[in-house]
Amino acid sequence: MDNRGTKQIIFPGFVIDNKDPMMLGRVRAIPETENYEDTIKSIPNWDESKDKWSSKDPFIFIPLLPYFIYQVPKDSEFINLVYQDKEAPYRNQYYIQGVFSSPMTTPFEYYEGAKKFLAQGERIEKSLALKNTDGTYKDMISFGVFPEPGDNAIMGRGSADLIVKENEVLLRAGKTTELTKNKFPVENSKRAFLQLSLFTQKKILGEPVSEVTIQENVVSVNKLIIWNIDNLENAVDVFNGSVGLYNLKQTEKTNSANFKVETIQDLSIGDDYTGPIEEIKFNAKSSNEIIQTINKFIKGVYEGYIDIQDFVLKSPLSIENAIPFIVSPSKITYQKGSLPLSATGINQVMQIKNYSKFSTKIVLNPGAFERGFFLVSGQNNEIPVIGPGYKPVTNTDIPPIFLNTSITYGVMGAQRLYLLSQDSVGPKGPISLSETLYGINQDKFIGEEDSISEITYPVVRGDLLMSLLQKIFSFLSSHVHPGPGMPPSQTSAGNGQTTAEIFSILNNSENAILNQNIRIN
Repeated sequence: MDNRGTKQIIFPGFVIDNKDPMMLGRVRAIPETENYEDTIKSIPNWDESKDKWSSKDPFIFIPLLPYFIYQVPKDSEFINLVYQDKEAPYRNQYYIQGVFSSPMTTPFEYYEGAKKFLAQGERIEKSLALKNTDGTYKDMISFGVFPEPGDNAIMGRGSADLIVKENEVLLRAGKTTELTKNKFPVENSKRAFLQLSLFTQKKILGEPVSEVTIQENVVSVNKLIIWNIDNLENAVDVFNGSVGLYNLKQTEKTNSANFKVETIQDLSIGDDYTGPIEEIKFNAKSSNEIIQTINKFIKGVYEGYIDIQDFVLKSPLSIENAIPFIVSPSKITYQKGSLPLSATGINQVMQIKNYSKFSTKIVLNPGAFERGFFLVSGQNNEIPVIGPGYKPVTNTDIPPIFLNTSITYGVMGAQRLYLLSQDSVGPKGPISLSETLYGINQDKFIGEEDSISEITYPVVRGDLLMSLLQKIFSFLSSHVHPGPGMPPSQTSAGNGQTTAEIFSILNNSENAILNQNIRIN
């Protein structure tokens, strides 16, 4: 634009008054190149109280958009001013709604901030961008709040809009709960909406297809057998230690799927397990003696009777129903024995060697592969099940079938739905929709005895009502009396229908059979 504006046809301005008494969408606006007081002084006999919105008013601008597209800016918002003849100002002058710096500022933006992406906006702080330069969203929580390129839309100032896609129309209110300039907007799943859709293919469900897979049988572990060697570094085959039975607290980390050999490092006595409830201690015993005693102890827990010389159970109940249980080295024994193979110290080498000697021979079933650490999850034909065991699981899938025929869907959703007819009069009386031409406010829905909520009725879930009626008919058609003049038995003959089941359904019918949030008059 040159300084004289000889090539300029659109001029920046801002609204000072949008309350057009004729309700034609006109506004009073000031071009940024003019001053209100100076312009008023040039108008002969101007009277501020009488001449505003009159033919003398030089600040009236007419919307350039047709009246049937009603879009009036707010006071102090940026607008574009267009003159039919800029050599004759104040006559035949129009406006177009101005720009915004962000879709989150559409509820209102002061005219100076709106210039962010105009030539004058270099020094205005940039607002949050919803997308990356490749068109992807920075955060998918904002997807769908605003129209996408290629779709047509009529936008409201807040949470309402009308989106017209290629084969779909969306009318929405409450699409998001908040619009803040520097915060990603989030969808409101409880919005009110009307959706009309055409799908070019019709989706139906095919025949069920079943597939059997083998799945690990995850069990909660009740008991924990811990074997411990105090002096793994010993080089003369004389060891001290213990083996004990503990109660294992059932948590996510101690079930059979998550309890691994290294898990013992993350467990603490008192928090994850308690005991020992039974224990045998060793002192100056050979490795073979200790291994033999540990294996007898494990076998005794499995069989429910421990037969070891000089050992007496504290309580026979302690080993009842012990399965499933886990056998594990103690925390300190595992940490000493699982040192890296690169260990070079004599004590470290002996610890690794002796740990291997014990862990490879501690076993319940001599033919089992699992040793030193293992789960006993049950028994099968009196043979112990080592490991979690597996079970067949049948998964049934119903594949979709798409037919080459179009189908339309219509959906209306909200937290509360009302279907009202001005010509219908229910037993509670008529509904008056007078003084609601521009929308029904919430006070009309909720309030006195004549409120819409009070004089409407919940709709019926038809399939549940039919099920109740069938049960009532089934009882009536097959009921029997224990004797003449006596009430019928509570269970009908033949089909076994009971009055108790019918009464149970009736007691819950207010919410089960009736939908209180979808109401009619």
